[in-house]
Amino acid sequence: MGSRDSYTLDSDIRDLLPRFAPSMEATARVASIRVRLERADMQTVVVGAGKSGLAAAALLRSKGARVVVAEDRVTPENAAHVAALGADLAAIEPATFETAELVVLSPGVPRNKPGLQPAIDRQIVVGEIELASWFIQVPMIGITGTNGKSTTTALVAHILKEAGRRVFAGGNLGEPLSRLAMRPDDFDIAVVELSSYQLESIVDARFEVACWLNLTPDHLERYRDIDQYAAAKERLLARRAANGVAVLNAKDPYCSDRGIRLGGPIRWFAGETKSKLAQTMGTLLSESGDALRASEDKDEIEHYTLSGAGLIGAHNKANACAAIECVRHFEIDPALVNRGLSTFRGLPHRIEAVGTIDGVRYYNDSKATNVDSAIIAILAVSGPKILIAGGKDKGAPWAPLVEAAVAQDVKAVLTVGEAAPIVEAAFSGRVPRVVHCGDIHRAFEEARRLAVAGDAVLLSPGCASFDQFKNFEHRGDVFRAIVQAAAGRGTA
Repeated sequence: MGSRDSYTLDSDIRDLLPRFAPSMEATARVASIRVRLERADMQTVVVGAGKSGLAAAALLRSKGARVVVAEDRVTPENAAHVAALGADLAAIEPATFETAELVVLSPGVPRNKPGLQPAIDRQIVVGEIELASWFIQVPMIGITGTNGKSTTTALVAHILKEAGRRVFAGGNLGEPLSRLAMRPDDFDIAVVELSSYQLESIVDARFEVACWLNLTPDHLERYRDIDQYAAAKERLLARRAANGVAVLNAKDPYCSDRGIRLGGPIRWFAGETKSKLAQTMGTLLSESGDALRASEDKDEIEHYTLSGAGLIGAHNKANACAAIECVRHFEIDPALVNRGLSTFRGLPHRIEAVGTIDGVRYYNDSKATNVDSAIIAILAVSGPKILIAGGKDKGAPWAPLVEAAVAQDVKAVLTVGEAAPIVEAAFSGRVPRVVHCGDIHRAFEEARRLAVAGDAVLLSPGCASFDQFKNFEHRGDVFRAIVQAAAGRGTA
């Protein structure tokens, strides 16, 4: 493992990033490209015509670069967007990259995609996050993790706004970081949610705070195993600024092991008072459910109240502990931090209460796109539960969710989507009832039939949404609309 300034990937990730790693040579090459980008007419290719790709193309055009957008799935909509930017549209194939001096990769495009290899070999490929960072001078807080990163990003941004800072919140959540690079004078600080996909392609981006919340099996359709997935996440820690700090989960072995191994200043957080690390160098939960923080001089314990409406469940209280560490690095007054915690209302699609019908509570947790997220939701929602699960399976084992369902009074599992047979096989014989429903509309009708007053119906799919929906937001919006339409007809 190299130093933070000449970071070289472990060999276990080289299968993912064939013959490309941000070694000293690659970092120098990217630095040279960065300087030359300021001159007009650099030939660039942006791979992917989604939100991040179009934002990167707009940023490059604003710098005078010539831009080709490479996309395999051309639609009238993305073709119109590309044309409006003054860019050309092409396929993802070797010929597209022959004359490119810089290639910018959208996060949804894997580095080992056929057609990209010539650009990878020339070490001219960076991600949209990396490109945007070249034009950003404000400090950046990077937040990653398998679960909770969107809520934590939103919470950190909310606290900073409550404290009077001009905050950009984006990256994997909301606006692409390139939008900030187009308006650098509008903000004092950036809070950036970072997926493993985005972290694969950063080279020299720098983060004042590098926050890694947790790591559980996910995206195994993209990564060979969880260790390769962890190697992508770990790159955030390697990109700390010279005066930066890591904020790490003291209970998570991946976060703690990598943090200690890479070294540098660390502030810890944990969801319980048993963590010795967090007791002396971080923030943890008290037995009453509030947060206690050991200040830097260790002579004072700061107290934070975690009773806000957006902090339901032990997982969100742990996210709040991480958020406290992120904002206190910038010396935000504890009273202002408490105000932000108390006024935070949470995000849609994260255990979102969407209605009560005939005494039955309905929750939209469509953001639960992996098994561990669904477990968190089951633990957070009280009372007997009916679980709606399924979608596009991501390869992680279902046994932990089954065990949680048995322990947490799940009385029925209603299956939907492509993964329905997998979910049914996992739950069969373990919960009182498993019903194949196919889609969310039928699942809701079955839930209405089975549920009694006091029950909770929880859409927490444990799967991606792309088999039946555009994204998890679309899935959650549909479920919310179904519930609210029925609530208008029934007894709310």
